Amino acid sequence: MIKRLNDIPVYSSNQTTIEAAVFNTIRLATQRLALPIRMTLPRFQYLDIIIDHDSWACVDRSLNDLPVVAWTEFETASRTTLHLPITCKVSNYHFQSSQIVDGALAFTQMALERKLSAAASATSIQSPPTSISQLYCRLPGTTSQRR
Repeated sequence: MIKRLNDIPVYSSNQTTIEAAVFNTIRLATQRLALPIRMTLPRFQYLDIIIDHDSWACVDRSLNDLPVVAWTEFETASRTTLHLPITCKVSNYHFQSSQIVDGALAFTQMALERKLSAAASATSIQSPPTSISQLYCRLPGTTSQRR
């Protein structure tokens, strides 16, 4: 996705911070779910968010996934704490894109928390009770028989 973002002219860009809870949730999803993650933003008819390892982008699917806003260049190299905000570059590709930034991140965090929870419950396998005889189990505190 980052290559495609570099090919589109940027309306404006600046450095911003992202709350740690939002960043941590999205980062965890990139490690546990299949990439790229694509979700439709509920309040906007044609906007989707696409999440990859190195970028997050809101795109207009009616315009062949033309980016509207993108978050890139996350400064995680010197990160030593999980509770502090992360600095990144936000690029606006549309003059009204600043109106969707906060809502898009909040929705993404909630949706990914649900997906991560569902994935965790689907992968947690309940082990069936064993029917191993007690003869094969060594109980704590018992000594082995001597001859």
